[in-house]
Amino acid sequence: MKRFKTLLQREWMQHHRGWLILLALPMMLVVGIAAFASFQFELDEGPADALGATMLLGAGLTALTLGLAWGATLLMSPGLARRDVQDRSIEFWVSLPIPHSHSVGAMLLMHLLALPLAAVLVGLLGAVVLSPLVVAKGWGIGQWFTLPWGDLLLAAVALAMRLWLGIVLVTLWLSPLIIGTMAASAWLKRWGVPAVVGGLTIGGVLMEKFYGITIIGDTLKYLFAEAATAGIAAVGGGEVKVNHPNELHDMLPMAPGWMMHDAGQALLALATPGFVATVLVGAAMFGLLVWRRARGQ
Repeated sequence: MKRFKTLLQREWMQHHRGWLILLALPMMLVVGIAAFASFQFELDEGPADALGATMLLGAGLTALTLGLAWGATLLMSPGLARRDVQDRSIEFWVSLPIPHSHSVGAMLLMHLLALPLAAVLVGLLGAVVLSPLVVAKGWGIGQWFTLPWGDLLLAAVALAMRLWLGIVLVTLWLSPLIIGTMAASAWLKRWGVPAVVGGLTIGGVLMEKFYGITIIGDTLKYLFAEAATAGIAAVGGGEVKVNHPNELHDMLPMAPGWMMHDAGQALLALATPGFVATVLVGAAMFGLLVWRRARGQ
């Protein structure tokens, strides 16, 4: 565990500057907007009040921070598979008395899980810190002290726990695609990503057109559909509509219970042959990454 912790620290030391900038960017954007404009959160039947604006700020800032972190991670992931070969440090890392699975596992853990998990926490904490500024601009600072902070913080904790669970589940559901693309990049170098994209798109179209086989398209639709419901809002088709400001007041005390019920529904979806097959394919892709790293190429 001590050696594995050192591998995690290596990822932090190598990427922490970019990660910190990425996580701070949405908060800086909110501060910049607040410096020159007043906030007005419009719903279908009127503007939100201070409580509604605070809730929407928390949800929006968290979603933006998580989206940036997750998007950056997915864009960088194919290159991570060839990182040590490109900077010619692979001989050093291969020579260390640690299993190659630990090296690959630490990299995946930090980039695919730790960074998105941190993004959720930063987004929610940032919303709490910036809420006085937003409320003061639109309704006066006095309204900030009248907000039901007990219910707000309880809902924020429930949202964080649900999103953390969702991040893990989405990563598992999409592991064949994410880790598979990394494995292709490790084995085929710069041709890895085009090979995966071409195989899934062009290959799927050709198989469907000439042979009537839709397995590639059906599999992709299945994975993305399950990943979407595993992320959040697995109940009711994932649709939550707010038309009137008062609806936000009614939703706040119900949020923790709704999140727990939604998490339970997402976990129930794991007890399927499809999820087992998905995890096995993801594990096979992980094995290909480890095998390539062991070859030191």
